[in-house]
Amino acid sequence: MLGINEPLGRAGNFRSNNRVENNSKNEKQVKNDMYMKWPLRGLAYSNELGEIIRPMSGLAANLLWIPAIGYIAADIGDKYKHNQYGETEPSKKRAGKQFSFQMLASVILPTAAVKIGQKLTNIISSKGKTKLSINDREKYTRMITQSMNKGSHEKFVNLETGMVDRQRYAQHIMDNIAEIDKHKTTRNKMFSPISKIIDFVKKPFEAKPKTEHIQKYVASTIDNIMDTREVLIQGNKPKNVSDKLYKAFEKEAKTGTLEQKKSAAYTVIRKLQGKKLFKNNALKSLGGLIALGIMMKPIDNFVEKVLIHKYIGPTIDKMQKPWKSLQEVSKES
Repeated sequence: MLGINEPLGRAGNFRSNNRVENNSKNEKQVKNDMYMKWPLRGLAYSNELGEIIRPMSGLAANLLWIPAIGYIAADIGDKYKHNQYGETEPSKKRAGKQFSFQMLASVILPTAAVKIGQKLTNIISSKGKTKLSINDREKYTRMITQSMNKGSHEKFVNLETGMVDRQRYAQHIMDNIAEIDKHKTTRNKMFSPISKIIDFVKKPFEAKPKTEHIQKYVASTIDNIMDTREVLIQGNKPKNVSDKLYKAFEKEAKTGTLEQKKSAAYTVIRKLQGKKLFKNNALKSLGGLIALGIMMKPIDNFVEKVLIHKYIGPTIDKMQKPWKSLQEVSKES
């Protein structure tokens, strides 16, 4: 990774590297650009690291943009102030070229690579046992836990057994999913031209789930949740609950009332499902990390040697001031 203050043959210095003094003893040396060397250069990718972990932590992802923005601003400021030899020679054009480079090589294209890696991981995951992508599993799992939080499952309690009728509750969730899809279709019709363009762009990156696969996943998830819930309410420890989590349940349900046990059981279920979703999202994040690792160097080379050197750099060099100072007009006169 080089940058605009390196020799033209390597990084499109956008200025000639052959500028030397007539006296070979006084030949100028190109400045060693610390901003283009690791580990400082790595700060430019902190925002990509943030996007990689965004599925697991949105707050941490947002915070990781701060080092990247600070690094990019410092690098552009340095290129504005100093030429390739480290001499103080302010240049807006040089700063403009570096700004273009950083936006493309450190922000736009690497972030796109991360998102594509995550999307591909999401598609590949739909070929697994459930036939559902990570995003779909997350969506349906959240729908079930949120429904339980609202107490919707209580409407399907069998009065004879006192247990939730899982089949009816699963159908209730499926009806909600169908209703959401119906609203989405109606909304898309309202913005037909725009939605068609968006669907066309998203099509290669989408794995549309089949109804039977959704139904099977919903039923399986409800069974796992209800099994855990019923064992906890009975005052026993389920196999899938750790000792630490079970102790937390006992502490929360210490009064022994049924309502207190139900509330404590829901807390356990929410944490269990949260861990499950975290593992799925960690897999998606790994896909983004692999994509960034593969594409990092090709992106840098493409931006430096093609976009900046051949197109953006020459265009900026040809730009003239949109206005002239009175002093310049006077000199021309």
